[in-house]
Amino acid sequence: MGYTKQAMHGFGWQTFLKFVSAALVIGKIAVLSRLLTPEDFGIFAIVAIALGLVEASTQTGVNTTILQSNRSISYYLDTAWVIAIVRGLIIAIVMTVLGFGLSIYYEKESLRFLVAIAALVPLIKGFINPSLILLQKEFLFLREALLKIGLLVAEILVAIVIAFYFHSVLALIVGLIAAALLEVFLSFKLFADRPSFFFRTSRAKEILINAKGLSPAALLSYILDNVDDLIVGKIVGAYQLGLYHNAYSLAHKPNYDMSKALGHSVFPVYTKIVDDRIRLRKAFVKSSLAFMGFAFFVTLPAIIFPTQLVAIVLGEQWLSVASVLPLLAIAGLLHSGNNLVYNLLMATKRYAILNMHLFFSMITLIGSLIYFVNLNGLIGSGQALLVARGITLPILIFGLYDIFRKR
Repeated sequence: MGYTKQAMHGFGWQTFLKFVSAALVIGKIAVLSRLLTPEDFGIFAIVAIALGLVEASTQTGVNTTILQSNRSISYYLDTAWVIAIVRGLIIAIVMTVLGFGLSIYYEKESLRFLVAIAALVPLIKGFINPSLILLQKEFLFLREALLKIGLLVAEILVAIVIAFYFHSVLALIVGLIAAALLEVFLSFKLFADRPSFFFRTSRAKEILINAKGLSPAALLSYILDNVDDLIVGKIVGAYQLGLYHNAYSLAHKPNYDMSKALGHSVFPVYTKIVDDRIRLRKAFVKSSLAFMGFAFFVTLPAIIFPTQLVAIVLGEQWLSVASVLPLLAIAGLLHSGNNLVYNLLMATKRYAILNMHLFFSMITLIGSLIYFVNLNGLIGSGQALLVARGITLPILIFGLYDIFRKR
């Protein structure tokens, strides 16, 4: 059975989702950048670091295990739900403690309170029905896209309403909480298979054994995606971090998100044809070449017309970020290409190569950020990302060779 149709169908809907999401996020930024200050965005970026760092470091691999398995969702359902709830509680506790450290590191007393409030997000999301993964496993990409768009709309509307009345960074956090509550509700409303609080040790072992290779990858991937905020915020302050955060969202994030859309669609296909290296190679080459050509076209405005793009989307008061936009856009293209290979490495369980690339990318990025940001400020952040995204490419080339070489 061929899976090209399912993959293209999935990529089509995921691309639609990312385009709509990108438009919504740009609209959100356009409105909120006029209601909140760059420092508000910088503080929120720090809160988001705490949220994502703890989530990534406690990655259980539940969803990936379910996708890779030929068993029905009911086999893992109860145990996966218990693991998710416990994980959410652990994340909330660790985040609250981490908030004290971040408040000292950045010398921002408000971070203690804000991180503690944001800790409600993983706590709530721990109760999401694991059946939600069926949308990806069974190629129900239209329903998945509509669900995610609905959640994003809810988050944006709540954030804008609160920001309009209170002009506080708290609006961005409350928007996340509202979306999390809605996702829990819909995950039980939309699926007949509902979990109960029952833990099976043998099934938990299956999930956690598979997570041995995935957990380091999740943590390293998160650090790689967010260590720039941590370092930029410390070196140049929360105000400059807010400028950088929105520049990143405008130039780097869109094509990276589209690569995740492709990966979301082709990963379940890769897992089904993983033993047929010829089909796997054809699927990877066709999807990757098509995507990179498309991503390059989408990225061009940020490279060629950065000043005009910033003026239209963010407003005149944000024009100082225009000079870094082309660097971030090109770095985003490289990061997107890396992400396409990551999906293949995960599908073939080449976790060692995946983790090696992520580790050396992280080390390279940290060193580059410290050097270039201290030297050139905001421009240095773009230079650092560009260097780090490109210098570790040989590791991924070796990974592709290892997968497709003749045995």
